[in-house]
Amino acid sequence: MSIPVCTGGTCAAGVSSITFTNSLTQEVTITSCTLPGWPTNSEPEVPAAKNGVNGSTTVQLTGRTTVGTYDYTTDPSCNDLNTDPQIKVQ
Repeated sequence: MSIPVCTGGTCAAGVSSITFTNSLTQEVTITSCTLPGWPTNSEPEVPAAKNGVNGSTTVQLTGRTTVGTYDYTTDPSCNDLNTDPQIKVQ
């Protein structure tokens, strides 16, 4: 399962990595994240979509996910709702 970087999404509790996808034609950087276990000093880049294939990257966490809702920010800001996207861990 993957999370669209611009809109956020859901992942399972207890995983140690999260894959993000990008449907834009430009790279998107995750500039901060409140998820416990998010690697410090890390700004993962999700590559641009190319030739009709979404870009993707996997972030390795320093621990396993726990149930909750966590905000993150992107550069460029690409959520149409003008709010930070969220990771919902269930």
